Amino acid sequence: MYPAEKLGADGEIDQMAKGWTKVDSCITYRIGKDEEWESVRMKFTYFAGRYVAVEKEEEPGTKQIQIRNLKAHAISSAYETQGSFSCDDKRYEQIYRLVERAVEANLLSVHTDCPTIERFAWQEPNHLMAPSVFYMKHGQKLWEKFFLDMRAAQHTAEDYFYDRDGKRWYPGDGLIPSQCPCYLPNVLPMPGMGSFYDIVPWGSSIILAVYWHYVFYGDKHVIEANYEAGRRYLAHLKTKRTEEGFLCHGLGDWGNPKQELARENVETAFLYADTVTLAKFAGLLGKQEEEEELLEYAAEVREQYNKRLLVWHPKKGFWCYRVWEHSEDVVLTQAAEALPLYWGMVPPEREADVVAALRDTLEEEDAFISGEIGLPYIIQSARRYGMNDLISRFILRPEHPSYYAFILEGETTLGEYWETNPRSHCHDMMGHIIEWYYNGIAGILPEEPGFRRVTIRPYLPETMKQFTCCYQSASGQIQVRVEEGEKEILLTVEAEPSIGCFVDTGNLEEKGKPVNVKGCFTCDGRDRKKER
Repeated sequence: MYPAEKLGADGEIDQMAKGWTKVDSCITYRIGKDEEWESVRMKFTYFAGRYVAVEKEEEPGTKQIQIRNLKAHAISSAYETQGSFSCDDKRYEQIYRLVERAVEANLLSVHTDCPTIERFAWQEPNHLMAPSVFYMKHGQKLWEKFFLDMRAAQHTAEDYFYDRDGKRWYPGDGLIPSQCPCYLPNVLPMPGMGSFYDIVPWGSSIILAVYWHYVFYGDKHVIEANYEAGRRYLAHLKTKRTEEGFLCHGLGDWGNPKQELARENVETAFLYADTVTLAKFAGLLGKQEEEEELLEYAAEVREQYNKRLLVWHPKKGFWCYRVWEHSEDVVLTQAAEALPLYWGMVPPEREADVVAALRDTLEEEDAFISGEIGLPYIIQSARRYGMNDLISRFILRPEHPSYYAFILEGETTLGEYWETNPRSHCHDMMGHIIEWYYNGIAGILPEEPGFRRVTIRPYLPETMKQFTCCYQSASGQIQVRVEEGEKEILLTVEAEPSIGCFVDTGNLEEKGKPVNVKGCFTCDGRDRKKER
């Protein structure tokens, strides 16, 4: 039996991973007795795909082999659903299900890169995809297991490997491998690409994924359990800074369709993000001295970052972040503008300019030109600064890069890269759009850990007239429904009494119709400005 993700032009199964290798998955079963039906089910491994070819190898003189039926059982560690989304524009539902299937197929004890090729536990989606997964699925215990894997794999100063010359290679104290558990240490740098073993956004999961776990589930224990590992990892990153104050030893914006990796920009932004997040943890744990130390270091990183990267664009007429590796010209990428905006690195007097720069990069391409590292920050920065219309348009494009392009090509799970017939047809690493379904369209934004207080700020895309979104948070169920009629827009909010809700109808009012708010929820009447 040969499982496969696709069929070839001849209608037979195709196990070739584009531009890489043949997957060559095969399940062999030897018939035991004649005249007797047998049944078998694998217990020690699993395979993935949309198709399976069955080949009967009959020996001369034996009776013909008969096959009564063949069933494939879907298995996943993401079996408990926490959220749902439905609307009248079925394209959005198709995209949602495309990503959800990919998430389910890639969560099996570890968070795999794909269920068909490597099955390695790469760490970066554990924070980049955490909000999207947590809105859809209950991941509390599974992520705690991931954190345990990271702590167990974290290196000490004494750890070493042998390189190809038989010499000892010391990864470094505090380093967290890009795969945890790591079955096949990939310790040698790839020419021009950086290390596949020590990658900044991958190891940063010990800090940033912990942050998202705390935001969604509100359990401070997860911070207590992982704080020291995070401190050790940050100490490791500090040793990797260049003379200019940058990090540049990983993969940058991995998966970018134009190979615009912007490594110094991206990786140094993560150094800042790790530091300020650890400072928050230190404050929550009552470690005031460490909090001050971390904030001081973050300020120094931010200062150097802005000093070298924040420039006036002579042609565009705004302040923006240039890509460091292009010293001959002011080159922009979407990730290079979005990351400092998202993490609050931009000086207040330059914020409006950088927002304009981000919008310019989006409108110029009329698509998301980003890899998996920059994409969640691009989407969320666009949402935060009033560009939901661009997000809606980009994800429905009929050609790549686009989520809907996969639907039009007949895919049932999300592909690895923005292309037709990608190497893997089942990756969840680009599935960050689901976070926007919940906090952009439905507008369910946590204001306190565990969703004890939330902002409800819905947005209705141009091609939608109604949607319903439900999320079972750690503090109880939250449901948002929007219906646009001829004369008004009806917003219905239902939430547990223990959840404080601040309802902001600003996005809906842009439709030019009055908004009627109904439902059953506890109004959060705090005197505060409407937050983005």
